[in-house]
Amino acid sequence: MSASIPTTTIEDYFRLMRNWDADSKKNMIIRLVESLEPKVSADFSACFGAWQDDRNAEEIVQDIYEARRNNPETESF
Repeated sequence: MSASIPTTTIEDYFRLMRNWDADSKKNMIIRLVESLEPKVSADFSACFGAWQDDRNAEEIVQDIYEARRNNPETESF
């Protein structure tokens, strides 16, 4: 949602900020510029897609089998 502000209101704000120190003015400028940039939302659909790997299927399966750990201990409930 955006609103159009009358020129007189902008002049009032400028008069208020005219006496600010340089750092405060710079911080305000940075915040105003950042507010102009569009918000980037995370695109969850980018998480989906084909598996990409340089290994062939046999190497992937072998890595999966080698990564398995067998634990003979059973947890009691």
